[in-house]
Amino acid sequence: MSPTVSSPQTRKLAPVDLAAERAFLGSALPEAVLRVLDSGRFVLGPEVEALERAFAERCRCRAAFGVASGTDALVLGLLALGVKPGDRVLTSPFTFFATAEAIAWIGAMPCFADVEEHSGLLDVEKVEAALDDSIRCLLPVHLYGQMADMRALRALADEHGFSLLEDGAQAHGAERDGIATGELGDACTFSFYPTKNLGAAGEGGLVVTRDQAVADRLAGLRDHGSRTKYRHDFIGTNSRLHALQAAVLNVKLPHLDAWNDARRANAARYDEGLGDLESIRPMAALPGATHVYHQYTIRVLGEGRRDRLQEALAAEGIHAAVHYPIPLHLQPAAEAFGYREGDLPVAERLAGEVLCLPVHPFLTEEDVERIVDAIRRLA
Repeated sequence: MSPTVSSPQTRKLAPVDLAAERAFLGSALPEAVLRVLDSGRFVLGPEVEALERAFAERCRCRAAFGVASGTDALVLGLLALGVKPGDRVLTSPFTFFATAEAIAWIGAMPCFADVEEHSGLLDVEKVEAALDDSIRCLLPVHLYGQMADMRALRALADEHGFSLLEDGAQAHGAERDGIATGELGDACTFSFYPTKNLGAAGEGGLVVTRDQAVADRLAGLRDHGSRTKYRHDFIGTNSRLHALQAAVLNVKLPHLDAWNDARRANAARYDEGLGDLESIRPMAALPGATHVYHQYTIRVLGEGRRDRLQEALAAEGIHAAVHYPIPLHLQPAAEAFGYREGDLPVAERLAGEVLCLPVHPFLTEEDVERIVDAIRRLA
């Protein structure tokens, strides 16, 4: 999957390489875009329907619904599961803010359980300890391309009678213990932001579900509360995936598994090259997990060492990223959620240590070796 061109030491290595992806796909992308332009079907339509069928099948779900963005997918997923203003939704503090933002946007209250130090995923024992009768929904995040423990979380949801919405924005194609992303949740959301493993040419999102009642609700929520033209059964919104974005995604989708394989190969090279360093600790790939490495993440141990390493790598043209430097419960916008520093110590510690290295499928072996060598010199 790597390009055949050489990789000189002067070449900048970034978290994504959309130019290389575009070159790999060749004429297929412009042909798909022209096909949509010629059709005159720009909102929903056959391209969106084809994407929805393919995603529902991959996730072993009943139905899928393309929406305008990953954030809209979260909002509409929560609404479709019956989450209402004042309800409490338990989620991870260690992810992108949209997860908590979507909860708050509909008037519900985000609450948090801490994460596992070795993976950054929700800690099931801490989830169980945080549960009370006020929790109406659990929203686990499949972080960095690896699924949370959905068997255990499904069992908790069934035992306590709350709904289960998966945030799969970073987990296109991931599995764990033979379970696909979206297979056990009441619904699961995806983002097609351009930097994702499967990215559109702009914004886009999707919700899958195995529940027919949830599917019926989603069909109306994204289209003004209407399932029959000019009849509006409830208050919805306008969040319909554009056909141009679906066409781009339909071109890319057949390559997703191979691209994920290439990400795993790059991750294995990092594991081999960095695993013996005392100051570097790669985040764990869990037993039974099919990790798709949306990010390859290391922990840089020692106060301030992560930021110094990031700056030193950037000076050599290697652009590593920090996902995420401030946990959700300590964001300025989260003050009303009622948390303080020290409440979720694992998430807070990881926020000061994590560094995400380029892992996209268009890196060469020489690129990965260059990054490994630089870290070994600079860490």
